[in-house]
Amino acid sequence: MSQTTTAISASPSSCEEYYKKLHASCTAVLDATFAADGDRRQAASHGFVGDIEAWAKALALRPEAELFQTGLREYQFALLALVQGQYRQAFMALRLSFELLLGGVYLSANELELRVWLRGRNDLVWGNLIDEQTGVLSKRFIGAFFEDLADKAATYRVMAQALYRECSEYVHGNPPKSARLPDGVSFSAAVFADSHEKAKSLRLVVHFCLCARYLLVLDKTARAPLESVVLDALGHMPEIRHVFGAPVELLNV
Repeated sequence: MSQTTTAISASPSSCEEYYKKLHASCTAVLDATFAADGDRRQAASHGFVGDIEAWAKALALRPEAELFQTGLREYQFALLALVQGQYRQAFMALRLSFELLLGGVYLSANELELRVWLRGRNDLVWGNLIDEQTGVLSKRFIGAFFEDLADKAATYRVMAQALYRECSEYVHGNPPKSARLPDGVSFSAAVFADSHEKAKSLRLVVHFCLCARYLLVLDKTARAPLESVVLDALGHMPEIRHVFGAPVELLNV
């Protein structure tokens, strides 16, 4: 149910006034959002910005780095739209961020397709990214770069498929999801929470893909700045802990 509804009740006298009132409504929703965010969900989701910045820095010289930078910008826009009550746009940006981040990993393994994409002559196709046999979360792809993680690929592929589908339901205006969105510009605790649950899934899948693709490719010096980022996200995996020399025994404590 919507909480703290803010709407423009009267037609403004000018185009400029209309958008100023709309901006004021967004500001009111932002205030209501942070007032209600006792669990600090926004801060948890925002922390991923620093994570991707660390990955982007480590991979800065690779040609696919552009996708990670663009994916990061879309993720940031998703969080901005969310706190302003622009919920459908938040899910749109979150989905696009997911596509770009996974797309960067996927195209990193095929330089020809990557360069064609960078020249604007090809599109990212979600079905290709998530293909069970050849996609970025296929056992074959993961196993080629981090064999010990290959058997975990299917679990993360299912998670990725569910996330993309659920974001798409908001994007395409499916009635059950649209019914959850508030009228006008207003705060919805339920939609806010749902968006952060999806952002949490995105973070887990993206971290898994980045680790599977790059951890064993990067040298020790390049990996070092990623240690805290990676262990915070995937430190429950002994295969990941082993890369950094972190104690595996702590997993049983």
